[in-house]
Amino acid sequence: MASLSTESTPRERLDRAISVLGRVRMYWRGAAAMMAVGLAISFALALATKRVWRSEATILYRDTIQTGRDLQSSTARAARLGSKLKDALTARGTLAGVVEAFGLYPEKTARSMVEAVEEMKNHVGFRAQSSDTYVVSFTHDDPHVAQQVAARLTQILLDDYRRDSLGTATMTRDFLRKELAEASSKVDAASRALATFLARNPQFQWGLNDSPYAPAPQPLGSPGAPAPAALARALSSAQPVRPVDPQLAALERQLARVEALLGAGRSPAAAPGQPLPQSVVEAQRARSAAVAAVAAAEAALAEKLTTVTPIHPDAVAAKRRVEAAKSQLTAAESALGLVRAGVTEAPAGEARALTPSRRAALAAERTALLRQIAGLRARAGGGRAPAGGEGPRAPAESAARGEGPRAPPSAADGGAEERVIELETEWHRLRLDLERAREYLKTVQANERAADLSADAAENKSETELDVLDQAYLPSRPDRGRGRVFFAGAAVTFFFALGVAGARVLLNDTLYDGGDIHALGGPALLAAMPELPARPPLRERTIVPAYYAEPPGASGYGTEPPGGPGYGAEPPGAAGPGPEPPGGLGHGAEPPGAPAEAAPAGAAPEDTLRDSLDLGDCEGVDRSSWSAPEAPLACVGVRSFARAGGPAFDGPEVEIIGADLDPEGHGVFELLRGAPAPALAALRVLRHRLDQRRAGEPLAVAVVSPGRAEGKTALAVRLAMTLAEAERARVLLVDGHLACPRVAATLGLRLPAHASFSEQLRRRMAGEIRPLGVIAVSQSLSVLAEPSHEASYPAALHSVHFEAAMRTLRRYHDYVVIDGPPVLGSGDANVIEDASDGIVLVARASLTRASSLTRAAEQLGDRRILGVVLNDVAPRPVARKRVCIDGEPAEQSV
Repeated sequence: MASLSTESTPRERLDRAISVLGRVRMYWRGAAAMMAVGLAISFALALATKRVWRSEATILYRDTIQTGRDLQSSTARAARLGSKLKDALTARGTLAGVVEAFGLYPEKTARSMVEAVEEMKNHVGFRAQSSDTYVVSFTHDDPHVAQQVAARLTQILLDDYRRDSLGTATMTRDFLRKELAEASSKVDAASRALATFLARNPQFQWGLNDSPYAPAPQPLGSPGAPAPAALARALSSAQPVRPVDPQLAALERQLARVEALLGAGRSPAAAPGQPLPQSVVEAQRARSAAVAAVAAAEAALAEKLTTVTPIHPDAVAAKRRVEAAKSQLTAAESALGLVRAGVTEAPAGEARALTPSRRAALAAERTALLRQIAGLRARAGGGRAPAGGEGPRAPAESAARGEGPRAPPSAADGGAEERVIELETEWHRLRLDLERAREYLKTVQANERAADLSADAAENKSETELDVLDQAYLPSRPDRGRGRVFFAGAAVTFFFALGVAGARVLLNDTLYDGGDIHALGGPALLAAMPELPARPPLRERTIVPAYYAEPPGASGYGTEPPGGPGYGAEPPGAAGPGPEPPGGLGHGAEPPGAPAEAAPAGAAPEDTLRDSLDLGDCEGVDRSSWSAPEAPLACVGVRSFARAGGPAFDGPEVEIIGADLDPEGHGVFELLRGAPAPALAALRVLRHRLDQRRAGEPLAVAVVSPGRAEGKTALAVRLAMTLAEAERARVLLVDGHLACPRVAATLGLRLPAHASFSEQLRRRMAGEIRPLGVIAVSQSLSVLAEPSHEASYPAALHSVHFEAAMRTLRRYHDYVVIDGPPVLGSGDANVIEDASDGIVLVARASLTRASSLTRAAEQLGDRRILGVVLNDVAPRPVARKRVCIDGEPAEQSV
């Protein structure tokens, strides 16, 4: 079985929000009063406000010379410059000088310059108009002063910026010049150290372009080739030249070949089959040409990068040309090394097959050759100790003398190897120091050149310049006039009034519609009664009495009681006894015109009641079924009553003691027939819910409200009429608010005094045993109420006879509707709750507060509360308040 979801949809939430916002109209009087006051204040302020004039000047930021010192873009630099310029503009010293120069704010200046500066900050404006323009403004009550001050502030800002830029550029240039001098001294020291090492170890040579005095070795055995190192040392020491050892020379040539192969394998440009230069001079020329090509390619790339980005196709092509030139340079250096090693032809086939394993083998062979050469040299020098402390002879000397190779001792071999390693390490360290010093020198030179350019540009105002794009103008219209002040104040007043009204709506816990009931999360909403139109009260009518003996001790019986004719009196204008009341006569009543016979003396009360019975139309009814609830009320059988200490007798439990006849209209049902269709629909919905709750069993329903003047009596009356509509059920309306009864007045009935519900309860409390007398207002609706606005005995509500009476009445009616008292302020409602089967809470829209309804529900508990009926729901929320009319509480819309 499908079920409806209780969650609200977005449309319902939107409707709820619109409904809550619509309640702002309830407070239109307060909002109108606040708006009137606010408009008056705004008008007064506008009259007292001085006109304010604003003058503005526009500053342009531009880059004219790019020195490459700053890697940020012009947009980023402009954004960073904006904050810097604003801080410089609003500096206390700057503003203080302007205040003194123009004599601004004399009153504040007389007290303190700090106050004058703070006041001026409120009138100085600075904003970035775009990525490279800034606006400086100043407001004053004199337009000429505003123009002059804006121009002065602009000029001060430009002068400060230019002075700061020039000082920064000059300081940077001086620092880089000192750094350049230090870098040059470091290069000189590294060059001197390397030159000293080469002078002591001539077997090492300068690299290409390291020194013009570096020797250029020729291939071994070629014409004009220089002598070996040993021969050079012999010549320099004026010793005779010894012949070269052929084995040592062969090992050196083999070592040169292995190194050439390794160098060709490391250089991708040295491909197999490529012809080598025939001499060292040609190889050096080729290397110089390659160096020049690399320099030209790098210069072209640098020129391209000044105009295009690195990802531009032209820049990419220039980078490729630089890489190609560097590859040619590497090939030229490799060829130069091969030629210097004495290799005049490129090795065919070996370099092509230079795999990692082949490279490792060549490296191992090179190491072995170095060890053999070192061993031969050590053996040649250690074979014979020269006289006079000569050092060991060179291998060339031994070879010249024809001495054969000797196996050197292991210690000598190790010492020579360590010596070679130390010399090689020192050589590479000195070369690395020189290269680092040169690279650092190049970097410092580039920075120093850029600093020189920046300093020159700052001196000539041509690098980054702030210039005035628009001069400060003389304002022709006020920036803030009286009209603007008035309209601003009006807008603030309008929104403030709306905000106050909205806050009152949010803080108000008065119930206005069903959504407020659902928001409480308490008792469910049974029905929402719309607001009924005002109508005159019902015409007051006199009850037609039933004819039977007057109850013993009944005061006013046969006389006119307070509020109307007495019991047994004829209605005004009636010539004789009225017609038979609806539903038949009650027990003890005689047909119209039959004289009442006096009871015999000494007869018992039960005999008097039995003799006074006139069954009439009930002769055909089985007396055994008179006590059944299905029998007519006029034919209710006799039940046994007993009280402590008294005799038992048979008598009726409920009897009709009068009827309401309205030949000129519809009687009390005018209240229901005059209701609009939405109200009838709400009442019938409530009746349907009560029918579901009754489930065929008698049901006593109490109608209560949290406080007074919430419409519970009117709702109870209309609910009883709706339940008795079309004679669908036997309904009894009971006035349970004995402290302030209103049922009879609402229905327009003039009841006899002995028909009072509280009086009947008091007789029972006194020991008198009589049936409960009710007034029939239709075939299916009866009333048990109080004849006046004050009950005869209000305390009867708290007696046990009240609950017993409720149980008795429930047995003979389908519905017993009790007009209960207010819940808060007394415990009468809790007594009504105990005597009823269900409680209907009535809340009046625009009057009952949510807190009152919640406290009332908490006082009653959720044991018998059926739900809430929201009464008098207006199409548009209105504010109501309780007033007192003729000493009684009432309601009034405000």
